[in-house]
Amino acid sequence: MYRLLPILFLFTPFSYLLAQIEVPIDSTFNSVGKFVKVCSNVAGTYVTKSASKVTILNIGEDFPKCNFTVVIYEKDLPNFAFVPSEYYKSKNICVTGTINIYKDKPQINARFPDQIEVVQ
Repeated sequence: MYRLLPILFLFTPFSYLLAQIEVPIDSTFNSVGKFVKVCSNVAGTYVTKSASKVTILNIGEDFPKCNFTVVIYEKDLPNFAFVPSEYYKSKNICVTGTINIYKDKPQINARFPDQIEVVQ
């Protein structure tokens, strides 16, 4: 029994990743700090014009009515083999990650393309 404990602790983080909860887009504010999956359409995209480019995917509705965003920082763009602002525009996606708040709006920071799944 005691020999199995280290193995159990080894697999615990992976089971956490597999057990994400799908949250409706209108409930994301209630899930801040939680690792979740959010599915909806990309209503619009934007790349900031500042020195450090930030890609913003507006989910559900386009700016300024958007209540949830996916953010991809410039330092993470090399992880993507395509231009996210063009590739994801107008597609239905599911994004997985931890919800945080920026300027009173919920968002998920996507560092890797496997966090964003295009769905039909």
